Amino acid sequence: MASQRCLRRLASLSCKETVSVSSISSRWRPALLPQSRRVYPHHLTRRSMTSTSLGQSIAKAIESTGPISLIHYMKQCLTGKDGGYYTSSPDPFGEAGDFVTSPEISQMFGELIGIWIIYEWMSQNQCNGKKVVLIELGPGRGTLMDDALRVMRKFKPFAEAVSGVKLVEASHPLRDTQCEKLCGEGLKPRWQGTNWTETSKHFGAPVTWYEDVRQIVLQHDEAPFFIAHEFFDALPINAFQNTPDGWRELLVDVKKDKLILPSSGEPKEPEFCFTLAPKLSAPARAVNSLSPRYEALSRIPNAMVEISPDSHGYMIHFSKSIHNAGSGAALVIDYGPANTVPMNSLRGIQKHKRVSPFVQPGKVDLSADVDFGALVETALRPDFNVEVHGPAEQCQFLFGLGIKERYESLAETAQGDPETLAILKSGFERLTERGGLGMGKIYKAVAIVPESGGRQVAGFQREAPAEGEPAVGEEQPPA
Repeated sequence: MASQRCLRRLASLSCKETVSVSSISSRWRPALLPQSRRVYPHHLTRRSMTSTSLGQSIAKAIESTGPISLIHYMKQCLTGKDGGYYTSSPDPFGEAGDFVTSPEISQMFGELIGIWIIYEWMSQNQCNGKKVVLIELGPGRGTLMDDALRVMRKFKPFAEAVSGVKLVEASHPLRDTQCEKLCGEGLKPRWQGTNWTETSKHFGAPVTWYEDVRQIVLQHDEAPFFIAHEFFDALPINAFQNTPDGWRELLVDVKKDKLILPSSGEPKEPEFCFTLAPKLSAPARAVNSLSPRYEALSRIPNAMVEISPDSHGYMIHFSKSIHNAGSGAALVIDYGPANTVPMNSLRGIQKHKRVSPFVQPGKVDLSADVDFGALVETALRPDFNVEVHGPAEQCQFLFGLGIKERYESLAETAQGDPETLAILKSGFERLTERGGLGMGKIYKAVAIVPESGGRQVAGFQREAPAEGEPAVGEEQPPA
């Protein structure tokens, strides 16, 4: 089994001289309060005219058939074929986009993800000779995978074990961006009969794109390693509120004072709001049976629950794939509470500012806190022979992987360059600090690995603090 000393050695290796950071906002923000009006739920119809905005199309559907579920609203806004945020936005990331993610803040993040995968592969006895398949869901610009592959190519035995890189991406513009990042400037994915593909510039592994992770077929001699960074927060949710008559679904309706859809002239953009379903819907009826945590909340007046059906489906797929292969792993990093059920967390982000999730559909990023408790419950189904580690705070996870050593190594290389040193320091602090705009506390990591008697998994073990320093998660005592 790989040793902790080995892990520290991996983290201290210098792989790249240039560094980058951004001080703009990430996607997590305080939630917005829901508004309510009583109407009946119905499904959303598809947009029929390209000259009609997505918001106008949704408003017309609601006028015709009634309020829609939040999950349908979010799906249309995020991945709808006719103007969805991710299917139509050329590049929502970075300073010119709407938000920034950890890989864009510092190269150290993606490098440490690469180290985690190598270390886990070594801990599993190199997956008993099986080929490694790297699978990333929602790879953004490809920055995380690019940094990870750059680390991986320095370890020849692991690089030779990689049979392919699989990227699950719904956006065609982002696929082109990812291809240039991972395969070479000016290259675009080539259609190969069933999928888009190209060859990685790092060590010749094929890179293949998919719209759905279930399209990926694993061979009997392949071990999957899944990466889902800031992927689950963008999955659609259903929202429910506890009433004296039991759970009621929160639906999406048009604000009546904003509904202006004249028969002639240019219609104005509608705005939307929450409304409480007056009757018990099928999803609301099933809430208590999904988890004991939800049943406990049903005894609290006005309690709210957010549930992401797609999240459960992905966790089942991860666990089943690892169970069937007998090796591999899944790493989920996102933001949300570790021990409580998210409520009222739906948010919109546009140009690095929080906005209402019910304005300008398709032009605003929508996200919600991840229910890590639900993810863990789903992965630990008795028919899967896997273990789940976490959720661990991002600061604990990164320190456990050696981010401090990696930072010190890069800083030593950058001596004499004050600007680069400042960028390095800012990125290190942004990723690990537990307060302010730091991501160290609000972001969590969860890992799924094959059942092995509860062995240690890198990044998920509390280490003894250095003399005079508090352990991760402990507050410094007052002076």
